[in-house]
Amino acid sequence: MAPVPSHVPPPRASLLPGARHVLRTPHFIVRADDFLGILLTERTELPYASLQELEDVMDELCDTLDEQGRARYALLADLRAAPGRNDPAFETTMNSLTPRWLEGFRKVGVLVQTVIGQMQVQRYARQDGIERLITTDEAQLIDYLTAE
Repeated sequence: MAPVPSHVPPPRASLLPGARHVLRTPHFIVRADDFLGILLTERTELPYASLQELEDVMDELCDTLDEQGRARYALLADLRAAPGRNDPAFETTMNSLTPRWLEGFRKVGVLVQTVIGQMQVQRYARQDGIERLITTDEAQLIDYLTAE
């Protein structure tokens, strides 16, 4: 694992405080809570410099998730800090990358900051067909991901 650049923010303390750190990059923080069975991918506020950078970041993220054993976990994707972006090239690229990010988990939940963010993630869900709960409520999402 590469050293963490100084501009990488610390993870949010309120979300899965007992989770172990798996990966920290300028764009994502990944933590695993083995007790709850949740893998957390937390997006930072750093924008992607290019679509190629987006693809490279997602490759590293997905490889890390594969190494953890997706079937053992539910996935919590925390996108609250992600910079808003919905240009056509970005949307097309995300539509192609999202299935690899989300597939193979017991359940998927997406935490967003705004209704606009929720609508954007709902568009991806309609296109990829992967079931997920999309909400602004941390507690609701944790309950959903840990329910049998």
